[in-house]
Amino acid sequence: MKCPKCEGETHVKAGKTAGKSQLYKCKSCGKVHNPTPRKNGYSEEEKTKAIRYYYEGNSGRSTGRYFKMSKANAVRWIKEKAEREKNQPDETLPKECEVEELDELYHFID
Repeated sequence: MKCPKCEGETHVKAGKTAGKSQLYKCKSCGKVHNPTPRKNGYSEEEKTKAIRYYYEGNSGRSTGRYFKMSKANAVRWIKEKAEREKNQPDETLPKECEVEELDELYHFID
């Protein structure tokens, strides 16, 4: 195993990630790295499914919970999709779908 930064070969264990993968620290440069990193991001198919789920009337939070991702990821993808839609419409999504971001708002009436 070599360090991705300095190509050094002397390492010590340096904890674990949330996914329980072992981390190592290079003795030469001090960089902490994971020799078996997790999958880098989500596929376009997964993103499209999450956006469709949101367009069907679910909130950003429930979209994130359903697809086991953070709410911020889901909302960011939706915003990016809306920006792309301005320039190049996607025929696979309903025409009436627009992205609006609202905070929770409560009204109290006597």
